[in-house]
Amino acid sequence: MLIEFFAMLRSESVFSLQQVNNAIFTRTAEQSKRQKHVNHILLLVQNRTGLKNLYRLISDAHLKHFKRYPIVPRSALDRLREGIIVGSACEKGELFSAIVRNRPSAELKKIAAYYDFLEIQPIGNNQFMLANGQARDEEELRGFNRTVVRLGKDLNKLVAATGDVHFLDSKDSIYRAIIMNSKGFADADMQAPLYFKTTDEMLEEFSYLGEETAREVVIENTNRIADLCENIKPVPSGVFSPKIKNSAQELEALTRDKARELYGDPLPAPVAERMETELHAIKKHKF
Repeated sequence: MLIEFFAMLRSESVFSLQQVNNAIFTRTAEQSKRQKHVNHILLLVQNRTGLKNLYRLISDAHLKHFKRYPIVPRSALDRLREGIIVGSACEKGELFSAIVRNRPSAELKKIAAYYDFLEIQPIGNNQFMLANGQARDEEELRGFNRTVVRLGKDLNKLVAATGDVHFLDSKDSIYRAIIMNSKGFADADMQAPLYFKTTDEMLEEFSYLGEETAREVVIENTNRIADLCENIKPVPSGVFSPKIKNSAQELEALTRDKARELYGDPLPAPVAERMETELHAIKKHKF
């Protein structure tokens, strides 16, 4: 394999260790450009059928469609959509992104029609758009949300106010900042207010929509969506890992026989020690 890797590097004009990182960064950037149309989406499980389909989507995303991170193609979601309620997600969602890009009304309606419900979020969640020039001021951020509400009324779609909650209390933002900083985010200390807001806080946040509409998106529609979902367990009762008779003993025998085949008998001390450590971990945690 190493010989083949060297050949691959030479084909890309990489002839020294010092050139490897730059080659990787270049390839990563190219992959990011090709994946620039990947959108966020929200999937809510409605029933047991939806739970099964969600697990299939997750498995396929990791095993069949993994490109730097797991991806769910629209074709896969269309095939396994039964029992799943699809929401338009945050500012990285397809609909909100199109609104920010000022796409024509007909195009926005076509995009919105795909979703079971549309989402709007507090403008504090999207404050970064002011810094990067995607929005002029807070009033334009409110205007984006007003457009979503209007699309919902035109298409008879539920519009729900969501918080994109990442932590429970406002003070907990420090923990997310630490995680983001460890991943290299330059704006890690500029945390959006992604804490779990009270109903009154959400009503105040969306008061610019009018009292009636604010209650509709904050209270009524969120409850209507929740009522569409059955009370189910992520891991249904009765589901368990398979048990194979004498599997632990068989595993040990296979491992020891292969180790002796590779390293001789008696085994070198480092090999024997590592083997026993691994076997202990496997048996203890029942992998």
